[in-house]
Amino acid sequence: MINEELTDLDRVELTKLSYEALNVGETVVVAGKKIGQLTWDVYAKDGMQAFLIENNNEITVLFKGSYGFKKGNATTWRDEWLNTNWPIFLAMLTNQRQVPSALVTASRYLNRWLEEFPDGHFYIYGHSLGAINAEYALANCRFPDQIAAAYLYEGTNIWRLLTHKERQLLAQLRGRINTYVDIYDPVTLGYTASKRMVGKLHYVDSLPMNPVKQHMWGGYRFDQAGNLLEKEVDQRFLDSSKMQQAFLSRTGRMANYLRYRRNLQADWQKESDQRAEQIGEELFNHSFLQDFNDRDKNSKDGKGGS
Repeated sequence: MINEELTDLDRVELTKLSYEALNVGETVVVAGKKIGQLTWDVYAKDGMQAFLIENNNEITVLFKGSYGFKKGNATTWRDEWLNTNWPIFLAMLTNQRQVPSALVTASRYLNRWLEEFPDGHFYIYGHSLGAINAEYALANCRFPDQIAAAYLYEGTNIWRLLTHKERQLLAQLRGRINTYVDIYDPVTLGYTASKRMVGKLHYVDSLPMNPVKQHMWGGYRFDQAGNLLEKEVDQRFLDSSKMQQAFLSRTGRMANYLRYRRNLQADWQKESDQRAEQIGEELFNHSFLQDFNDRDKNSKDGKGGS
C-alpha cells in the first residue's frame, strides 16, 4: 500500500492537495510516489468538498478544509474561524444535537464509497474543516473494517456532538485515526489529553507564528527523514486544554438564548441571527482566542514570529 510508504511530510503534502484544483482523471503524485488516479471530485450544495483517488484496492479520500484559511490574512483568519467553528460551537452549546449538514454529507459520501469498493482499503485525510468532516464521517462509518488509517490535521474536537453509539465506534477505530494538534492554532478547539477525543493524539512540537500560517501547518517541523517532530503532553498543552474547556463551558447565556431563539417568529429571524453573531463576536473577543489575536498583531508590528 503506497499510503503506508508515505512519510509524515508526504502525508501533509498529500493533504495540502485537497486545496488545489485537481481534475478527475489526473494522476496524483506526492514526492515521486503515485497515490492513484482521481476519480471523484465532490462539491456538495452545503459546501462539503472531497476528492477520491483510486489505486486498485487502495482508496484515498481527501476532505477539503476552508479555503479562506489558505488564502487569508489576519482579518480573514478571524472571519474564517467564526465561519468554520461557530456552527460546531453552537451545536456544542445547545442541549439538542444539531450537526451541521456538511458533516452529514461527508458521512453519506464515505459510506457510499465504502459500499462501492467493498474490497477497498481506505485512507482518509483532512485538514481544518476537512478534518471535522472526516471525524463525523468516521463516527458514522458503516464498514469500519475497511478503514485502514486516517490522518486529521488542525480540526476541532467534535466529541461533545457525538452519540454514545458514535463514540463506541470511534473507540474501535482509535488506533487507526491519527489526530495532529498544534496548540498554537486556535482551530484545534476542544482537544484534551484524555480519550474524550477523536483518534489518538499527536502533539506537534511547534513554534508560535501568525495565526494564518500557524493553521496551514506553518509550525510543523520535520527531521531529514520526513518524520514529524512531536512531543509528550506537557504543562503548556494542559493549560491550553484547560482554557479551551473553560471557553466551551460558558454555555449559560448562549444556551438560554438559543432555546428562546427556536420559539421566535419568522419576522424576528433576522434580528435573531444578528444577535447570535454579536454573541459570537463577544465570545471570540473575551476568550483565550484573544491571545492569538494579540499575537498576530504583534507579529505584524515586528514584535513576534512570522
